Amino acid sequence: MARRGAPRDELYTTMNGWYRTMNTYSRFALVLCSLLAFPVVGDGRTAWPDYMPTLSPGLSESSVSAELPADVVVTPPAAGLSAERAAWSGVWRGWACAAMLCDINVVVERVTQSEATVLFVGANATQGQIVSRGVGVFVGDELKVPLNTGSELVLRMRPTGDLEMSTWKPNARLLAAGVLTKKPIDYTRHLERIPTPWIEEDKALTLELVVYKPIGNGPFPTLVFNHGSTGSGTKPEWFTHTWTSPPLARHFTNRGWMVLFPQRRGRGKSDGLYDEGFVADRSRYACESTRTLAGFERALEDLDVAMQHVRAHRDVDRERVLVGGLSRGGILSIVYAASRKEWFGGVLNFVGGWVDEGCSVRENINPVVFSRGAPFGKPTLWLYGDDDPFYSLAHSAENFKAFKDAGGIGTFIEFQPPGNESGHNIYARPALWTDSMNAYLDSLGWR
Repeated sequence: MARRGAPRDELYTTMNGWYRTMNTYSRFALVLCSLLAFPVVGDGRTAWPDYMPTLSPGLSESSVSAELPADVVVTPPAAGLSAERAAWSGVWRGWACAAMLCDINVVVERVTQSEATVLFVGANATQGQIVSRGVGVFVGDELKVPLNTGSELVLRMRPTGDLEMSTWKPNARLLAAGVLTKKPIDYTRHLERIPTPWIEEDKALTLELVVYKPIGNGPFPTLVFNHGSTGSGTKPEWFTHTWTSPPLARHFTNRGWMVLFPQRRGRGKSDGLYDEGFVADRSRYACESTRTLAGFERALEDLDVAMQHVRAHRDVDRERVLVGGLSRGGILSIVYAASRKEWFGGVLNFVGGWVDEGCSVRENINPVVFSRGAPFGKPTLWLYGDDDPFYSLAHSAENFKAFKDAGGIGTFIEFQPPGNESGHNIYARPALWTDSMNAYLDSLGWR
């Protein structure tokens, strides 16, 4: 069954329109994001980017925490201060930057009707920690604070009581944007190490597992979501970036699910050599059946080891487990589920495929490998976007047909991404696929 998802006006994004046009792999390299200018409007207020209302508070993805200094003191607001201004007082925590890679703390230490003393602490893996304290001025509904980096921090309070934040260069160039809150976050994010049977250079290897867990007591229904590749494989520095999808994780944790992102060998902070089908000199991914399929089998081994750990996890409801993934992770999940069909109720395939259409042996790889997933025998969900530079809708539909012709069960849904955005990035746009996802979970009896 194939049907087309309706485009939506409001889409989740972590930065500006320039950021939205980039592919998944380019975003790994970014921390400060925008190259577009957003001018100040006539009354002195900031011309905020239009995607801000779609962002929500949450935990950052930064591997470096923004630590508050010991001299932080929050002075209670004066008795006569308006409730609107008094609400600014306190410690605000959250995220900013592309892919939520900056950890942010903002402390409004003292506030009056016209100004506030603000401590800003931001941290990311590239720049480390930045600490700045200054006096900001209220301009309408905004608080503008000069930072010691030469940029300006602009804060705006939502009716919900959360803070929208942005930092700007003097030429009105947006550096970063995000959302802060004083409320407790309704999920946790932590890392685990998965033991493996492998040894390289006399070292026992472990794999990295990123865990998003709702607040409360488990066991929880669980999604195990697998990452893709890194474009053409020509940038080894991208191999070490831990891959997650905060929008996908939030969608599921908001519904009481735990979401796990295993990192295969040599990816993220997992040990070992990343070797999922390279040419002999490892300068790029191979476009040759023997090497490519050997890389696929290696990935299956990694996922099987990760799933042994997941199955033993005390917080996992083993009666309600989905497996899924993006790109290479999507096709990997379809095939793996067929080998462990009793472990999973369904499979989520976001823009899956193993080699892109530029590879001459693609027809010997993608449809053939997908067909191996047909014996799973349960409903699967295939989500694909138009204008995907790796897998066109026509090619992906042929892969789905091969899967169906082999006896597979699934629903194939096409989405039109907004503007010039790559269809390969639809996983980060819940507004596109939320209805389809919920309908699929309902069909399994797992809402």
